[in-house]
Amino acid sequence: MTRTVVIGLDGAGFELLEPWIEAGELPVLERIVEQGVTGELQSVLPPVTSPNWKAYATGKNPGKLGIFWWYNIDTANQRVYLPAERYHNHAEYWDRLAEQERVGVLGVPTTYPPKSVGEAYISGAPDADTTGFTAPTELEDELQEEFDYRVTIRRSLESETEAAYEEILDRIDSQFQVGKHLLDSHDLSFLQLTSFYINVLHHHFWDDERTLRAWKQIDDHLASFLTDDTNLVLMSDHGHAEIQTVFYLNRWLKQEGYLSFDTDVSSTLHQAGVTADRINETLANVDSYVPFDPQSIAGELVPDSLINRLPNSEGNVGRGKLDTANWEQTAAIASAQGPLYLNVTGSQYDSLRDELITKLERMTTPDGHPITQGVYRGENVYSGTYTEEWPDIVIDKAPYIHISDKLGGDEIFTRDHEMWRGVNTRSGLFAATGPMFTTGTIDDISILDLAPTLLHAHDCSVPSAMDGRIREAIFTEKKSG
Repeated sequence: MTRTVVIGLDGAGFELLEPWIEAGELPVLERIVEQGVTGELQSVLPPVTSPNWKAYATGKNPGKLGIFWWYNIDTANQRVYLPAERYHNHAEYWDRLAEQERVGVLGVPTTYPPKSVGEAYISGAPDADTTGFTAPTELEDELQEEFDYRVTIRRSLESETEAAYEEILDRIDSQFQVGKHLLDSHDLSFLQLTSFYINVLHHHFWDDERTLRAWKQIDDHLASFLTDDTNLVLMSDHGHAEIQTVFYLNRWLKQEGYLSFDTDVSSTLHQAGVTADRINETLANVDSYVPFDPQSIAGELVPDSLINRLPNSEGNVGRGKLDTANWEQTAAIASAQGPLYLNVTGSQYDSLRDELITKLERMTTPDGHPITQGVYRGENVYSGTYTEEWPDIVIDKAPYIHISDKLGGDEIFTRDHEMWRGVNTRSGLFAATGPMFTTGTIDDISILDLAPTLLHAHDCSVPSAMDGRIREAIFTEKKSG
């Protein structure tokens, strides 16, 4: 039986990996690149885990999904909300594959709660819960008993760096072990296995030895999938680059008079030494001495209205747009990485949007580099039914710029991020090898193309609602249909 295995590597890109491949550090990945077909996989805007994994799985752009970042901003109702109720509103391409193949899905973000598709369906980090993450439900006990399998990590890289790092390595290792187990024990002909936490290491450590160690671990696991009867696809939801400048978009909006917010509570907490970083560190230390999870209990007892106002060690507020924005005096507000929403109507709308686009297109970093590759109207980026909800402006940031949505503080630009070294880019990774695939390179391949292309590869009809196109060029021979 010929199998197809798709390995999703969150945040992977050739900018990070190519030097290690050339240095001989990742011999299996080098072999895959040399023997197969490769390309830079372009993500949808913004280049973030959510919505890109859902765009990949459905072949649809965010305008059809109603998912525009981890959190959507709804200015009409003055709220910021998680669109999790939409995660299963659209069929994923493996739903259709499961009608004729023995399918397993493991670890894909935005697939919680799990659904009954194929032989095994296991939700992924970072949004899955610690229980109830498998379908069928009894599979959870099997994975925990045989592999001590856990979806998410309990420790924080900010407060317990080394312990959290080792936990991440363990999560990556156990995920590949489970993937191989499912292939054999469930006789799968198609497996989607996605590793989320490698993305976390890119963010925090970029190209240092800790990230390389994790990639060597992944490289070792990839070797077991390089068999004569396996079509192996590697892909990512976005790429990464090293941060050169951080642009605080909401601070800029405030200074320009477009955004008003109240950080009095956050400032008072910071002055008193009450910060999110210190609370996380304290709870992590308590965790070693008590037979329960204090962080989970704290999350249940402390109201979101306070959590959203907790500053970090530098006094910046991260999640608190909902509780700190003064909506009546706010004309524009932004999420991280590029989506920007207007809070005006009528004749003000077009003039304000034109004004902001022009300013952002002309903006440069303190050392004179453009912060964007393009600034677009929402309707020129998205299509679909969620016309009233998609961002009014979408920034396609320059690769080495991180756009932060934090409120509070005065600096518009900083050289370094508080915690990260790596930042998301649109140029992700695509590589495929096996009897189905050709060799060489493919240009201009979108993350939206993978769902229709893989359906076509397995002689499944491609739904007309998918936005991607079939990329025949990656196959050894043209398929009919």
